[in-house]
Amino acid sequence: MVKRKSTAAAKPVAEPILRYPLISENEVMDREARYMSRLNDFTVSAELVKGAQRDFYNQEVDRMFREHWEHHLRCDGLPRPYLPVEVRTFMSKIRFYDEIETNNSMDWTLSVDERSILTQNIFRVDKTRRMMMVNKDNPGEHYDHNVQMCLNALKQMDAMLDNEAEMVRMSDKRQKDVIEVYTEVEAEIGDLFDRLTYRVLSMQDAYMESKDGRVAVWSYTCNPWRLDLWGLRNVPIIFDQLELPVMLAEFSATSVEVQIPKSVLKDCVTIRSLHMDFDNISQNAKSFEIAVKASLNYPNAGIVDIENSVVNEWHMQLEIQEETLNLMLTRRREYEDMMELIAEKTEQAAKAAKQTDPDKMVKITIPKAPKEPPYVPTGMFPDIYEDFLRIEESQYSGYLDEVCHPRHLDMQPFEINLRDYIMLGGIYSIMFIRRPDQTQFEQFNIVLHEDGRVVHILTEMKADIPVEAVRKSNIGRKTRETYRGTKIKLEDDELPYFIVTLQVAADLCKWSEPVVCHFITEKDFIPTDYKRESYWVPTMQSVIRHSEYAGRSMLNLGSQISGDSANIFRPSLRSFLRQSKVGAAPKPGVPIEDFKLEKKLSHLEIRTLEKYCLPRIISSFKFPVDFRDEKREFIRQGPRALVKRPDAEEVVTQVKTLDFNYNSQVLGPERMYPYFPQMDPIKYPIPFDDLEPGPVNPTSALELLKTFDNIKSKYQEKHIDLISQPDEQDKKSKQKKLGVKEEDDVPEAQIAKRKFSKLGDKVRSSVKTDRMDRVTVGSDKSSVKTNPMSEEQVTHWTTKYVKDVVIDRETNSITFKTDRLGLLGLAFKRYEHFPFRNWSLQPNEENPDEIILCVDTFHVRIFFYITCKGVRGYVTDLSKGYTAKPIKYLEIVEPISDFRQMRQIFISKNINIFAENDASFYIENGYFSMKHVALEMHTYNIMALHCKLMKFYRSSWNRLADRRDIIMGMKIAKDNSDYSEVTMRITPEKTTFVQISENCSDKVNVIVLNYINTWRNIGNFTDLHQAINSMVPNATEVRNKDSILLYYVTRMLKEIRLLSFS
Repeated sequence: MVKRKSTAAAKPVAEPILRYPLISENEVMDREARYMSRLNDFTVSAELVKGAQRDFYNQEVDRMFREHWEHHLRCDGLPRPYLPVEVRTFMSKIRFYDEIETNNSMDWTLSVDERSILTQNIFRVDKTRRMMMVNKDNPGEHYDHNVQMCLNALKQMDAMLDNEAEMVRMSDKRQKDVIEVYTEVEAEIGDLFDRLTYRVLSMQDAYMESKDGRVAVWSYTCNPWRLDLWGLRNVPIIFDQLELPVMLAEFSATSVEVQIPKSVLKDCVTIRSLHMDFDNISQNAKSFEIAVKASLNYPNAGIVDIENSVVNEWHMQLEIQEETLNLMLTRRREYEDMMELIAEKTEQAAKAAKQTDPDKMVKITIPKAPKEPPYVPTGMFPDIYEDFLRIEESQYSGYLDEVCHPRHLDMQPFEINLRDYIMLGGIYSIMFIRRPDQTQFEQFNIVLHEDGRVVHILTEMKADIPVEAVRKSNIGRKTRETYRGTKIKLEDDELPYFIVTLQVAADLCKWSEPVVCHFITEKDFIPTDYKRESYWVPTMQSVIRHSEYAGRSMLNLGSQISGDSANIFRPSLRSFLRQSKVGAAPKPGVPIEDFKLEKKLSHLEIRTLEKYCLPRIISSFKFPVDFRDEKREFIRQGPRALVKRPDAEEVVTQVKTLDFNYNSQVLGPERMYPYFPQMDPIKYPIPFDDLEPGPVNPTSALELLKTFDNIKSKYQEKHIDLISQPDEQDKKSKQKKLGVKEEDDVPEAQIAKRKFSKLGDKVRSSVKTDRMDRVTVGSDKSSVKTNPMSEEQVTHWTTKYVKDVVIDRETNSITFKTDRLGLLGLAFKRYEHFPFRNWSLQPNEENPDEIILCVDTFHVRIFFYITCKGVRGYVTDLSKGYTAKPIKYLEIVEPISDFRQMRQIFISKNINIFAENDASFYIENGYFSMKHVALEMHTYNIMALHCKLMKFYRSSWNRLADRRDIIMGMKIAKDNSDYSEVTMRITPEKTTFVQISENCSDKVNVIVLNYINTWRNIGNFTDLHQAINSMVPNATEVRNKDSILLYYVTRMLKEIRLLSFS
């Protein structure tokens, strides 16, 4: 029995034993030498491309200065985009001359003189109504010029914001000012449309035309926008006695038809229909871009430069190796100490066993021997390369999951995710407009202007939809049959709604169906538990922990290089400026290295706690030790002098008053509204639902800081709870009105379900300690809700108010019903053409200075012809053979050197071949394999360097390979035989000529490729450049030396990223 008790009392050590294959110090030095050799090889090949890029950059700087001088010579009225003062002056001039032109405009009907032709004077002027109507002025032309000027100014500003040579010359203040003035120009375009609307409506008899004397219309059509005005004239109409309880408004310029229900019909109702080919509102939606703030911990996998990537990966391996070695030595030392302790205990137990006196017998417990960790001889190091690959992969996948995953956008089911969808076909603005009051007399008319002649948009006008089932209308059967073949919808479930029909472009809906949506700014309730953590730090998914210590130190892996080098995950300067303007990106958190509190703290750790903990404690707060010190100090002081005992006659009994004594609270008052100094937020690791509940008392520095932050937030919200609590009488009255069910009336299964859900909520709340429940102020059900909601102002594209969408592909029309008008748009799948079926890059046989890039998307085939002048090409159908006259859905005849403009041209035709960093979450048509960024970009550089010599094409094995393996086909362009066709395997470590086959795998979702080296591997090739030189010895001499052509080819390949999405 004693033996069993002693065995049970022993605490076994159940820690995992790290066993790594050991390598010698010479092997480590050899690996470092190989890395240095690879770095030198990458530097040599990359320098060939960087030299051309520097030449192109210098040419861009020269072109920029020439453009400034040409702008000075043109005198076209456009401002210089890098000077916000000129842009604001430009808008002021537009408003000034617009006001002059408006004031000088005159109602032409007042000049009508039918007797002007009844004269023999040869200088007579025909002022008859027929001639005056033909020669009347059109206000749309003036505003068309102004809108076009604003669009040209925005175009110049877009080109400047995307040009690095321009932006580096600006200060931070000017950069922010440019973003602000960019928004002002966009707002000015909307104001121009409003001023045009008001000008036409203020002189409706002069500009608007009427066919039946009841409805007046006005239209204007130009290239970037179209405008229609439809309204009822100021004539008496009894809407209850109309033949139909609806009216059909046809907008000819915008190709829109709206069936208006009777519930919104009133005297002088006016609707404006505006169709803009440009989209200047979607950038204000909440899902337009990912809010990523500046950080020094972008994943190493996003580094663009291959040289920095090689250095960073080697430093990362050294850090992992050092930490692993220290951990193995520490555990070996602990094991040896434990074995010595066991030996001592065993010896003591043996001596105790010889003791015959039962009173002197001592019970000795011998600990259980732990597992023996591996012994690390002197001069040996652990081989951690496989562990490095796992950590590098986990950092990449963890970053994508924690930053780019759609769940972080807080999207509701009815909201349009602009990361997954893209708005095409223009923006439709269909609004109710309040017409200025106008009275027509026999010889003159009076217009009552108000509010500074600003047009009022009636956003509150909505169709009255009954809550109960739609009643049967009183429309006769004969009337229904009469209008059956017309555009008017007379079904009972359609009469209360607006029926909107949009006419879209012919090929817009050819490859995917759009989603009709509204652009609305409204208040929405968002669960606080699902609010996005906008910062990123490596967590359990992005860091492979060796131990608790190793997991903490991994947070800063790779910060030596990735913080200073270009990273594909770092947002552009324009995104940073836009987020800083709208406040989308919060203040960066302070990274603090965590440490345990249950040990002797160092001087630096004590200073860290003092720096970050004390500002988080309220000034009047006292710890228990403070109360004990005050009491001890008071006792220690004692009486200072002799105390005079008063006489009995002088003693007066004072009655204690229970009123509030302010003087007694002066020394240590408690604030009603707590004050905390400004401090930077702490960057905490993001918790996950699968974590086990942590300890109740904080054991580390970050846990202590998180506890202080929670207490601080409760202090800050306490006064709100006190002010918002209802009176006692209100509570009783509400309880009487509520009719709460007794628990006996609730089914037992439902009670059990509630108990289970409460238990889950408790466990979930213990895990998510940093996510505090913020209850909405004034909510009566706040004490019952386990998932509180917060009300926020949200600007988004939503489908909440759109019903029964019908797409007619024959007539290219879209019909739907809604209860409100407003800003309407068509959302298409952004990555409908992904992944790519095939691609090839080769020189043109007829023109060696022209490179042909052929890309087969999921639906179409695209040909790009790249020269030093730019890029031209066309889009046609997928076909296996030669087609004499292919159907061209898009054709670029003249070369384009502005890639931003080329991107807009393709996207406007619903042919998007340009992927973002989060594209892997939204591509649904097939599978693909994202590649190592630095290796992929370096491969594109080498392809552009040898594009005149070699032909590169897609390999079907590439999408099955791992992220660090690039598989592609290659051959000599002028060799018509199959002899020079090779398959390349390109990795960050080496490049080889291979033959590929697939091995059997035990897992269904795991694909194992077998690479067999061919006879062409006569040496060790670091990258594709060396492999091409092995096939063509003079490849370096005959490379592409045209810096402009090399830049265009490289830019095109990097924009499309064929190796990752094919």
